[in-house]
Amino acid sequence: ERSCGIGQSYVVYTMKVVNGDTSWVCEKRYSDFLCLDEVLKSKFWSMTVPKLPGKKLFFNFDEDFVKRRREALQKWMRDILQVACFSQSDELWHFLTDSKSIVGVPPEIREENENFAQAIPVQ
Repeated sequence: ERSCGIGQSYVVYTMKVVNGDTSWVCEKRYSDFLCLDEVLKSKFWSMTVPKLPGKKLFFNFDEDFVKRRREALQKWMRDILQVACFSQSDELWHFLTDSKSIVGVPPEIREENENFAQAIPVQ
């Protein structure tokens, strides 16, 4: 759980990403997963995107709820990675390599992310 101001707390989910011999850890909020879900649905409108766990407005800091959501997000990410068009998309790669969410960005990922940002400006 993190705080971003008075009464503004949120849950951070930590992901370990492995790509060949390189691995890194990134932190994501539920809203980051929601955004990726929306982007994939928009880009791959003819495909069935796995169902993202639902949003909960109240009691979303409850330890049991956070644990269940974490497990559901892990399953969702595994399901996304099983579909070639999703797993090979620039959108998923950006989600996994966005240097703002990576803890200890590996140099090769930082360089590739900077090149991607120059090629496709993210606003």
